[in-house]
Amino acid sequence: MKVIAVGSHPDDIEYGCAGTMMKHVLKGDEVHFVILCHGEKSGDPAVREKEARLSAERIGAKLHMFEYPDTSIPQDHTIIDNLERIIREVGADRIYTHSVKDTHQDHRNVAYATLAAARNVPEIMFYESPSLYLDFNPNYYVDISSQMEEKLRVLEMFATQNGKDYMKIEAIKGLAQYRGLATR
Repeated sequence: MKVIAVGSHPDDIEYGCAGTMMKHVLKGDEVHFVILCHGEKSGDPAVREKEARLSAERIGAKLHMFEYPDTSIPQDHTIIDNLERIIREVGADRIYTHSVKDTHQDHRNVAYATLAAARNVPEIMFYESPSLYLDFNPNYYVDISSQMEEKLRVLEMFATQNGKDYMKIEAIKGLAQYRGLATR
């Protein structure tokens, strides 16, 4: 299977679906990360890019990065065209991206652009990021209990972001435990 995970900023994919991406890699699937900006509003863009590259390498994903402006990722055809190009080149079978119900404008814009670009991909899934949601109700769960410790180690690689309350490791553990209870 060929999988693409799309995120607005360095760390979005890791917070939202790193464990699932690890499972894909373990199954022998080809995994690609597409990140639309360097996250310059939340830290040195060179450092944030380095964090993203190290994380993708550790997970086993090929990284594609763009330089759209942080907090102002537009909703236009350039993004759709760039995403379509990567989707075609990879031959993606499944796409993971932000939820359209995310409160962050970059996340929403990227989710809508991904939906347009991936309109011919058989499976598109939204992942939950630690940013606040208006109404996120998952209907598909992946058991990442075997990947959780490695996911936490990967998240610790994003030192520029770990001071934010909703990005703290304990918050991520808590959300994972909460979602895990929903599957029982």
